[in-house]
Amino acid sequence: MKKIRNLLIAVIAITSLITTSTFAGSFGVGVSGNMASVSASGTETSGDAAGAETENSVQKATAGNQFGFGSIFAEYNFGDSERFTLGVDYIPGDADINSTTLSRTDASGTYVGYTAQQSGTQKANASISDHVTYYAELGIVNGVYVKAGFAQVNIDVTQATVTGYGKYEDKTLDAVTYGIGYKGGFGNNGFFKVEGFVYDYDSYSDTSSSANANKVTADLDVTGAKLAIGYKF
Repeated sequence: MKKIRNLLIAVIAITSLITTSTFAGSFGVGVSGNMASVSASGTETSGDAAGAETENSVQKATAGNQFGFGSIFAEYNFGDSERFTLGVDYIPGDADINSTTLSRTDASGTYVGYTAQQSGTQKANASISDHVTYYAELGIVNGVYVKAGFAQVNIDVTQATVTGYGKYEDKTLDAVTYGIGYKGGFGNNGFFKVEGFVYDYDSYSDTSSSANANKVTADLDVTGAKLAIGYKF
C-alpha cells in the first residue's frame, strides 16, 4: 500500500504541472511489456552467540532468473519537442529472484569435537514486489533518449527451515536505474518507446532471528528491455 500511495502522489504532482502555463507540454499514460534478467550473489556467515560454535561456516551462493512482466506509467513531457520528460512507473505483482529454491543440508560430523549449529535442510528463495521507479528522460537526437532514475522494491524472503535456524526479514531496497531508448509516435496522440535498462540495487543485509545470529548479505542487479505504448493528452 505504501508503494501505491507513492505512485498516486507522484501522478498528482506530475498532473499539476499541466495547469502551469510556464511548462507547456503534454501528459502521457501507458503500459509496457518487459523482459528482464536478475542476478544475485550473497554470503551467509554463521554466528556464535552462545560461545559454543565449533564449525567455521561461510556459505556463498549465486542466483538468477529470467522473466517477463508488465508495468503502468505516467509522465509529463516538457515543451513541444519533448526534449525532457519526468515520469513514474509501477510494476504490479512479484517475481522470484532465483528460478529454483536454494537448499542446503547441515549435519554434525562423525568425528569428536564437531557440532553443526543447526542440523537439517534449509530451503530459501526471495522475490521482488511493489516495484516503483521515478525517472527522467533527456532527448538527444531523432527520438533517441537517455534515462536515469531512482527506484524502490520490496524483497520478500521465503524460507523452509529446521527448528532453531531462524529467519531473515523482508526489506525495502533502493536502486538507481539508467538506460537508453527510442521514442516515436503513431496516430494523432499515440506514442511508443523501445528501451534497454539496468537497475543497480542497494545490498540486502540482515541478521537471522536464531540464537546464533547468522548474518547474510546479498547484491542484486537487473538488466532488461521494454516496449511501451502510451497516449498523450
